[in-house]
Amino acid sequence: MRKTLARVLLAMSFVAIAAEARAQYFGRNKVQYRTFQFQVLKTEHFDLYYYPEEKDAAALVGRLAERWRARLGRFFDHELRGRQAVILYAAAAHFRQTNAVEGLLGEGTGGVTEALRRRIVLPMGGSLADTDHVLGHELVHAYQFDMTGNTERMSDGSFPAILTFPLWFVEGMAEYVSLGPVDAQTAMWVRDGVISE
Repeated sequence: MRKTLARVLLAMSFVAIAAEARAQYFGRNKVQYRTFQFQVLKTEHFDLYYYPEEKDAAALVGRLAERWRARLGRFFDHELRGRQAVILYAAAAHFRQTNAVEGLLGEGTGGVTEALRRRIVLPMGGSLADTDHVLGHELVHAYQFDMTGNTERMSDGSFPAILTFPLWFVEGMAEYVSLGPVDAQTAMWVRDGVISE
């Protein structure tokens, strides 16, 4: 009787502490249709990861990134620590397959900046202006993470303090700095939000 009870308790404890099996959620896993052979383009301050068919685009994004870094350095009166990694995809469908960030990326996601490693991941936009805007937006997040976190504190796995700020502030600052004070599309969203709420 005691052996049976001990076995039952042991089995129940294993069930209670078992981690969630992510593979059991059919249709919610990130499918990779292709393996990308990334190369690295080094600029003065950036490491741009790209695959061969987007070599020309990577060179252009490198120039845009250096321009944004100079502009944001003056705006924030801060220089980014270390080199900034940018992982570039040629299309949004390729971007959604990335392993650089965990979880699924929605169709409306234009780019992502990781909090801990500060990597920027983005696809080339529909136009050069779109790509430039998203790159600037994500670099603002890189500055936010760099300014509110330090490597000594973050080495233990803690996150930058900017993540405790309200999302409207974090994203609002990124949009404001990357677009400027007057933008017709942003004004439309604000009007819609005021009317809808």
